[in-house]
Amino acid sequence: MNETPTRFKFTNRRIADLPPNPDDARSTEAEYSDTDVTGLRCLVGKGEGRRKFLLRYQIHGRKRAIALGHYPALDVSAARKLALDYKRKIAEGVDPQQAKEDKRNQKTLSNLFQEDYLPYLQSRNRSWKTDEHRFRNHLRPIFGNLIPEEITVTRIQNMQQMLLKRLTPATCNRVLALLKAIMTWAARAGLIKENPAALVSLLRENNRRERYFTPDEIRRLFRAADQHESFYTGQYVKMLLLTGLRRAELARAKWQHYNKEDKTLYIPHTKNGHSRVLHLNHMAVELLNYLPVTQGNPYLFPGKRQGQPLQNPTKGFQRMLARAGIDKEGVCLHTCRHSVAALIVSNGGTLFDVQSQLGHRSSQTSLRYAHLHNTRMQQTSQKIANCIHDALTSSVPSKPLPLPEEGEWVQAS
Repeated sequence: MNETPTRFKFTNRRIADLPPNPDDARSTEAEYSDTDVTGLRCLVGKGEGRRKFLLRYQIHGRKRAIALGHYPALDVSAARKLALDYKRKIAEGVDPQQAKEDKRNQKTLSNLFQEDYLPYLQSRNRSWKTDEHRFRNHLRPIFGNLIPEEITVTRIQNMQQMLLKRLTPATCNRVLALLKAIMTWAARAGLIKENPAALVSLLRENNRRERYFTPDEIRRLFRAADQHESFYTGQYVKMLLLTGLRRAELARAKWQHYNKEDKTLYIPHTKNGHSRVLHLNHMAVELLNYLPVTQGNPYLFPGKRQGQPLQNPTKGFQRMLARAGIDKEGVCLHTCRHSVAALIVSNGGTLFDVQSQLGHRSSQTSLRYAHLHNTRMQQTSQKIANCIHDALTSSVPSKPLPLPEEGEWVQAS
């Protein structure tokens, strides 16, 4: 039986035919050298005889080796190409194995987020769970295993286009904003030299939710909420429509925040970071008085877990929409909040009233409902025209209005 030479020109056939290293061999793996590329080796193990390529080299007076990959996933041609790429770096004074070890010691984006950025976020932002959800569902699958330095402008732009296939521009922008924040934090911590996400522009948004429930839809939705299998979820949706509260604000509301005598609900933590007091209408008061208090749970709308608030009412809300015969397109729980604003404006309320009821810190936020205010003003203007038209066409003579005496003129406000 002829022994296999330890030096020969590597081919896929010859590598595949290499025998396993004998079980009684002193070394764990048998080593073979390629005659075409100096330093390229193939190591064959015992038992099944697994084959792997590596490159042996010398740099700065030190003997080093770097693994290239296993055969046949990495064939001879690819192994040679990879070995030559490394040899070029070695000629430039770069130690590829050291670079590989340095990279291994660096945190991936997932590690950075979970171990460093998330604790920082939790101490500063009450909506950190939303960012955690965005990272887990959108950023981690794409960039989670990369170190921050590997995240380039091109990769971020590709991520935008990938996400845009299944998400709205607004949601894509929120994901990018989170990545920008993480990378900015990493730059300040000295983990990266620059923030590539800062060079990527946000997408143009044209998807503001202008969907409002009509009075008939509200009637049907109330009926569906009362028929819903989860009592608290149904009453929760009704309360959203009666108050215009944000879903998290209402979910976190506790009995201690409800003043039955003053008919108010204290909101300790809002999206803009300020507390406020919401004055309740009689239907909201009746609903709260109707709710039973769950022992051991401080929340108005308790969840299934002991001491926890109602969780994830979205699925129940979707079933209510279906029962009410309401098209789900463009509708979400936040539509309840928009609908309250629409009801205020269309029934004579001002944008200031909207700002007060919804708890907008800036009046600019309430301006999204200005077109409803404009419609109401148009109707008011038309009423003036109708009155004048009736006066001009009336056959009954009217008495002239008395003119004010001298000195009584006042400027119209």
